[in-house]
Amino acid sequence: MTEAKKKDWFRLDNAATVFPGQNSEEWSNVFRVSVELKENINPDLLSEALQNILPRFPAFDVRIRKGFFWYYFEKNPNGTPQVMPDINNPCHRVKFKENNGYLFRVYYHANRISTDTFHSLADGHGAAVFLLSMTAEYLRLTGADISFNEFVLNPKEKVRDSELEDSFRKNADSAAKMKLETEKCYHSGDLKLPKHNVNITSGIIDYSEFSKLIKPLGVTATEYLTALLLDIHIRKQAAENRRQRKICVQIPIDLRRRFTSDTLRNFTICLRVVIDPNLGEYSFDELLTQTHHQLALASDKKILNAMITAYLRAEQNAFLKITPLFIKDFGMNIGFSLTAEQSTTALLTNLGAVTLPDDMKPYVEKLMFMPSPGLRNASRIGVATVNDKMVITFSDSFEETIVEREFFTHFVKKGLHVKIESNRF
Repeated sequence: MTEAKKKDWFRLDNAATVFPGQNSEEWSNVFRVSVELKENINPDLLSEALQNILPRFPAFDVRIRKGFFWYYFEKNPNGTPQVMPDINNPCHRVKFKENNGYLFRVYYHANRISTDTFHSLADGHGAAVFLLSMTAEYLRLTGADISFNEFVLNPKEKVRDSELEDSFRKNADSAAKMKLETEKCYHSGDLKLPKHNVNITSGIIDYSEFSKLIKPLGVTATEYLTALLLDIHIRKQAAENRRQRKICVQIPIDLRRRFTSDTLRNFTICLRVVIDPNLGEYSFDELLTQTHHQLALASDKKILNAMITAYLRAEQNAFLKITPLFIKDFGMNIGFSLTAEQSTTALLTNLGAVTLPDDMKPYVEKLMFMPSPGLRNASRIGVATVNDKMVITFSDSFEETIVEREFFTHFVKKGLHVKIESNRF
C-alpha cells in the first residue's frame, strides 16, 4: 500500500529517529519559520486556514507513538490544534501529549504568522511549504486570489506518494564506508541565559545589494556567510588566550535537487567546514577559498550518498534493532548530554531564495527561518530570502552578543544597509 493511501501511520524517516530520544528539558530540536504580511493577522481566519490545509499535509497531521523498539507516527485523531498568541522565547520543548498531540505549534502576533516545528516531522523546506501554504489559504479567506507553486500547495489537491517518502532510505545505496565526524571543536565559554530563554537577533538586508558584494568573489551566499562566521570565531578564540581548537561550522544541505526528491519530510544532511588556527593566520579571502572548496568536495553526490548510507547503516544495526526503545532513549539522552555539539562551533542553515506565486508577493513582507538554540553553540543562524529581502537570524542561549554584533557590523562596513530586530528590545 502506498504512503499516500495508508495515512494512518508511518515510520520516522532516518534523520527523525534521533530527535525523540534527545527531547528533554535541556534541549529539544524545534525550529521556527515565520512570515510577515502587510496587515495584522485575524486569528479566527488563521485557525480556519490551518483546518483547511492540514489534511493536505499528512506528515504534519500526526502524533508520535512509542512501539517496543521504535517510535512511529500515526494520524492524529484529535481536533486541529489551536493557533496561539506568540511568545517571547519560542522553540521551547515539545511535550508529546500537549497541543492535542501535534508536534508543531502555530503562533500569531501583529502581522506575523509563525510555526514552531519538531524536527522529527520535517526539515526547514517541509516546514516552509507548510507555513506558506497555510498563509496562502489565510489570504484567500480574506478575499485574495492566490495561486499555487512548489512552495504553496493546493489544499484540494491529492497528496502525492513522493511527498511522504523517506528519501534517505530510497537513495542510500553506497558501498563505501564512511566514518562520521566526532572531533572536538571550539565552543564559547560565555555565560548562559536561564533555562528556556533564547536571544533572537535578525538582520534584514536587501539581497540584490548582498548579491553585488559576493558575485565578484565567485562564492555563494552560504559560502560567504560561513567564511564570515569562521573569521569571527577564529578571532574570538584567539582573544580568549586558551588552547586553540579547530573552528567548525555545520551547514545543513538540502538534498532534494541532488537526488530528485520532493518529500515534505526530512531530507537534509549536515556538512562541515573546518579551519585549524594552529596552522597559521587566515585572511578573509583565504577563508572564502577554504569554504568554497571544502563544500564543493563534500557536496559531491557520491560522498553525500556515502554519508546518508552510513547514517542508515547505524539505524539498521542488528543489535540496535532488538534493543527496547526505553534503553535506546536512555542511551541517546546520555550520549547527547556528553557529546552534544562537540564537533560544531556554529551552525548556519540557509533556506535559500523562496519563490512565491506572483499574486502572493504583494501581501508578503518577509520570511524568517530560526533554528533551535543550541546547548553549546554560541551561534546558530537561519537564513531565508523572499521578495529580495534576506533575513539572517541568530538564536542562542548566551548573554553575550559579540558574534552577532561583529557579524552585522561587517556588512555595514561594506556599505550595506542592515535593519536589526530582536526580542531583547
